[in-house]
Amino acid sequence: MSGVPTPDEAALLQPYVTNVDRPIFALKNLPEEVVAVLFAYYSRSRDNLRQNLLRLIQGRELDLAERLQWAGMDRDELALARQKAKEFHEKWVVGYGHASVAEDARLASFTEKSTRYVVFDRDKYYRPPALTGSAHQQRYDEICRFLLDTYTRLTDPVLAAVRSETPRAAGQSERGYETACRGKGCDILRYVLPAATLTNIGMTINGRLLEHLIGKLLSHPLEEARAIGGQLKAEAQQVIPTLIKYADRSPYLAETHQAIERLAARHLAGRRPEEAPAVSLVRYPQDAEDQLVAAILYGYAAHPLRQVQEVVGELSEEAKREVIEEYLKRRGPHDQPLRALEHLTYTFDILMDFGAFRDVQRHRMVTQTPQELGPHHGYSTPAEITRYGVAETYDACMARAREAHAAMAADFPREAAYVLPLAFRKRVLFTWNLREIHHFVQLRSAKQGHLSYRRIAQEVFQELERVQPLLASYIRVDLNDYAFAR
Repeated sequence: MSGVPTPDEAALLQPYVTNVDRPIFALKNLPEEVVAVLFAYYSRSRDNLRQNLLRLIQGRELDLAERLQWAGMDRDELALARQKAKEFHEKWVVGYGHASVAEDARLASFTEKSTRYVVFDRDKYYRPPALTGSAHQQRYDEICRFLLDTYTRLTDPVLAAVRSETPRAAGQSERGYETACRGKGCDILRYVLPAATLTNIGMTINGRLLEHLIGKLLSHPLEEARAIGGQLKAEAQQVIPTLIKYADRSPYLAETHQAIERLAARHLAGRRPEEAPAVSLVRYPQDAEDQLVAAILYGYAAHPLRQVQEVVGELSEEAKREVIEEYLKRRGPHDQPLRALEHLTYTFDILMDFGAFRDVQRHRMVTQTPQELGPHHGYSTPAEITRYGVAETYDACMARAREAHAAMAADFPREAAYVLPLAFRKRVLFTWNLREIHHFVQLRSAKQGHLSYRRIAQEVFQELERVQPLLASYIRVDLNDYAFAR
């Protein structure tokens, strides 16, 4: 299947998707294990989810074509279908280590086509309808094509440079070696991709949150977001029509956004953004250890919090440390800290490149306030760009993108951001609870992570360690550099 499915392919897909040819669709009539497998493909496949689903059906790996026609299935047939799906899940998701697809979030989970494992197509980028027929349409297409052409042109030489300085590890298979080199090469090249680059996203979400999300999208100032909101609603109405019946544009969201945008422009007019550290801990509980000890003990007492706090205030530092130690010391390699840590919150002001933001924003157990993407904070440059001798080409991409943005911004301030590559930086305010900081730092500082967000995770840890070393000592962090050997 490539592009529009044939009639035979469409017939195979129709029982499992709400449409076979539109950009947004919902899955139906599939066991959860099959959905998990399909979402696992998102990060590593150039094909979309329908193409991968069709491949599974045609390859008879899940026997979906015969066994998942739900209306006519008896209980034994359904059990057999689920068992086969579970076996497939064990092989591909558990056996091959794709643990991220088994994510358990309280509200929603998102899986995106990875800029690490997949080389993106040079012709697939978003074209804002507002620019059609405008004086900026040609400029927009030219810069997007230039960036994607450069990305494509640099792929082979960058991958060759990665291989030349990366020795193959003992016992590493040829395929594993090539995958690792490609991952590093894509990590470097993604900085050149424009924000307009099209991608694939899979979403697992409960009905109430979906209704809220549709309303937010329909109220968004960006035309693309509003179009996605409308398409999401149309597809969801085929699956849960009652639950999203009242999802609609919210005047409160739309008009408040516009009003505050005007006030921010008025009050901050004439002030240039100051230089600031990439990661700053700007707000945190001063008595964090006492708060945590009280929260821990409270769950095992019958006393009101005020009384527990009084007792904690009388404890020695050694006694408080004992409570924290007993609460956290038995964690296994896959255990998350218990919930008492969620009573402590920390706010960080973070400057990161847009590529890193696209990864970090998927952590949903956080309150985040992002600023708009723009050229004000410059762009990130991985060291390999200079070492591989492509810095001049790379800087030319950034300069042309900045020029295109400046030319478009007066007439189309929102659409202009689409031409900026993922290397350009933006600021985001994050408020995490301490339990989520444990999760974020451990996951995003790991060796396999992208350098840009690994550094952010490391600096989040170091900022917390600076003010509260005892609490930070229980966070699992990887502070290694993992730079290529020179």
